[in-house]
Amino acid sequence: MIKYYVRVSTVEQKLNRQLLAYDKADIVYSDKVSGKDKERPQLKVMLEGLQNGDVVVVKSLDRLSRSTMDLLEITKEIEDKRATLKVLDKDIDTGTAIGKFFLTIIGAVVELERENINQRVREGVAIAKAEGKYKGRKKGSIELKGDSLNRFKMFYNKGFNKTELSKEFGVPRATIYRWEKVLKERGDL
Repeated sequence: MIKYYVRVSTVEQKLNRQLLAYDKADIVYSDKVSGKDKERPQLKVMLEGLQNGDVVVVKSLDRLSRSTMDLLEITKEIEDKRATLKVLDKDIDTGTAIGKFFLTIIGAVVELERENINQRVREGVAIAKAEGKYKGRKKGSIELKGDSLNRFKMFYNKGFNKTELSKEFGVPRATIYRWEKVLKERGDL
């Protein structure tokens, strides 16, 4: 069975690019949560349901994990179930020895590049703050509407706490408090 895993970091982001990249999956699993967190609901369901001969497909390594350590742990979990991992954009297949080797190397390079990007962003923000140009995120830049609004109300009404909601929706806890306040003012909660 072919299991396609797709992920974006926030509820505002769309899965379309990943979904259009591959259409041969028997089952698609999708999460809208940061790749830094290994505890992702659909990733967990997929990994628990793997069987001998299954193939896990991802568009790119960063969709599966941002950390080399987590990537290797997830890959080991896949291999322990006698399944394989295929990465579309790097043409990696862990069913081969060379595929396993490249996965480890590329995973380390991806993590290094992510750390370099984060460092450049921090430096840029520090410079902008020193010049008085950085004002932070625009107020209301993370909106809650449509399916996301319905999901939020469902999780909220089921008693999820602010930390759980923050992780589920990939936003800071302060945003959860703001959403709660606005929805209560509108009479939606």
